[in-house]
Amino acid sequence: MTTKTAPKSGTTPKELKAKKDSKKKGNAPEPPKNGPPKTSPPNTIEKKGILRSLSFQFSNLTRKKCNDYDLTPEEDGVGYDEMGPVLGVQNYGILMKKYKRKNRTAKWAKRFFVLKECFLIYYATSYKKVFEKTRRIDLHPKGIIPLIGCSIVSGGDVDKKNCLLIAHPQLPTAIIVAAADHQMQEKWLKALRSATKISYKNTVVGETMIRELENRGVLLNEEKKSYEERLEAEAKARKQEHDRADELAKDKEELEVEREKLIRTTKKLKDDLQNVKNELKMTNEMKKTLEQEKMSLNSKTEHLQANMESLNIEKEKIHEQLQEIVREREKVLIDNQNLSTDKCQLNNRLMEIETSRNCIMTEKEKIETLLKMNEQKTQDLEKERQYYTMKTSELMDHLKEVSDQRDLTESELKEQMMARMGAEKQLQAAEKALEHLEMALKMTGAQMTELQEHIMPDVHKLREFFEQCAEESRFEANRTGIMRNAVYARKSIRRSKRGIRSSIRKKESAAPQIKEPLMQL
Repeated sequence: MTTKTAPKSGTTPKELKAKKDSKKKGNAPEPPKNGPPKTSPPNTIEKKGILRSLSFQFSNLTRKKCNDYDLTPEEDGVGYDEMGPVLGVQNYGILMKKYKRKNRTAKWAKRFFVLKECFLIYYATSYKKVFEKTRRIDLHPKGIIPLIGCSIVSGGDVDKKNCLLIAHPQLPTAIIVAAADHQMQEKWLKALRSATKISYKNTVVGETMIRELENRGVLLNEEKKSYEERLEAEAKARKQEHDRADELAKDKEELEVEREKLIRTTKKLKDDLQNVKNELKMTNEMKKTLEQEKMSLNSKTEHLQANMESLNIEKEKIHEQLQEIVREREKVLIDNQNLSTDKCQLNNRLMEIETSRNCIMTEKEKIETLLKMNEQKTQDLEKERQYYTMKTSELMDHLKEVSDQRDLTESELKEQMMARMGAEKQLQAAEKALEHLEMALKMTGAQMTELQEHIMPDVHKLREFFEQCAEESRFEANRTGIMRNAVYARKSIRRSKRGIRSSIRKKESAAPQIKEPLMQL
């Protein structure tokens, strides 16, 4: 008989109740309503479960003849009542268990052993704390060793000293466990040997316990299968629901992203539409204002073109007059240059006469020659006088023409002055009308604020236009002053010419007076 790891098989009624309570506390799924009924199956010859391998120890048919050294000596007077309560344990603690697999070296492992009546049950070492708290045996141990008919011998092994050997004829190999010290070894040896001394009552109790455990194990296995099937179905359903929830969450996130995109695009489109409407409204208003300005500018340009044409005509006339004045001035300058040269010559001659006068007594011959030269000069002067008389006649004719032109310019100036007076009167009337209009717009109050915003720019533009017209009229008035100055310049030139002629005449009249003393000399 070999030791095996026990599956989840049947248990005692109290342990089953405690297990159900622990399941309820752990929120485990309830058993299905249509599950198998909790009735004990009939006793069959075939035994299932982990405890099936233990049944041979309760039958005499399979018992072999055992040697004397394999049996533990029985002590008289030891009964079933001395072994402790059925639900209690005789001993528990941590021991080292030796195990060996096929084609592998033997190893030692720590296990938590519990001696329960005639069974040595072992668990993992972590179960020690749970057992010390609850004082209950778990129904799913690592393994169970039945001690009925087993011989317990103390000894030593290769690596361990305080070992216990559990042997049975039906076991292929002996089970070896090792205690931590000699005292622990003796304690376990005594407890294990007392557990092997089982009476008929214990065998009956063990047999019934095994059958009950097997029946309960079958029921629990069926319940476990139903639970597992139900858990698998629920797990699949939950997995499907989880997958669906994930898909729905992904779809929801995508829809949320698309909804946000649509909201942003709609908001952007609304803003763009509003901006386009505002721009269209502004463009329409600007178009209206531009059309009005265009009409006003067209009227202004037409008026300005008419003024420019009239001004160009006047400019051409003035330019022609200025050219004539420049020509006359050039002629006068030429005459002045000639007169200056003549004057210089006369001065030189006078100086020569004075020098000759000082030298008369010594140089008579020179005086005669000088007289001849003077006669020739007088002839030349006579010719020049005749020439100047001709020029004076021409200048007189020109003066008549200039006087006629002066009369014309004075008449034109009078007409321009009258036009200027009329324009100034019109400007004053327009300025008064603008002032009245501004006062009326200011006195209308808050109700006409919008009207003021539309009309005031036009009023300011009209005012600027009238101011420009006033400046142009002032410029024209100044231009008439320029023409008047030009006339005065002509008069001054004529006066200068007359002065020059009179000086020449005086010089000519003074020349014969100089000749007389010379002749006397």
